[in-house]
Amino acid sequence: MNQMLTRVPGLTAIRARAAGFLWFVVMMAVLLSGCAGMREPPAPQPPASVPPPSEEAVVAKPIDRPQVVPAPLPEPPARPAAPANDTVLALLSDARAQYDSGNLAAAAASLERALRIEPRNAQLWNRLAHVRLKQGRYAQAASLAAKSSSLAAGNASLLEDNQAIIQLARQGG
Repeated sequence: MNQMLTRVPGLTAIRARAAGFLWFVVMMAVLLSGCAGMREPPAPQPPASVPPPSEEAVVAKPIDRPQVVPAPLPEPPARPAAPANDTVLALLSDARAQYDSGNLAAAAASLERALRIEPRNAQLWNRLAHVRLKQGRYAQAASLAAKSSSLAAGNASLLEDNQAIIQLARQGG
């Protein structure tokens, strides 16, 4: 096949041009790839001047700082504020009436609704703990009483009642 191509007139000239062009392309690629990796060297940094050591010794003097005395924390209120929301008061009243009539599910629903309105009301958590204790849901009653205790800041009677609920729940009723 090669012999047939060499017999075609002008084919040698085409080959020579193609080879020259190929050589040119390869050389340009080599040159450009060599330039791509070159970076300008960083500018030389001036040498840091170090002052000559002095013959005098420098002694640091302690700084007189004023004493900072933190202000005392304010005392928590003796009793948590009563529910300020009229809806919560109405729900609490409904829950008491439902509990007294023996409708524990309705009492729990009323208290849960009140807790959605005032989730930081320790009295509501305590009342719900009483309902759960009466329903025989001891683990939940103890958990609710503990939550009430965490919110009861300074209300000794509520804390005492919560402890009683927890004790009864541990004994199983």
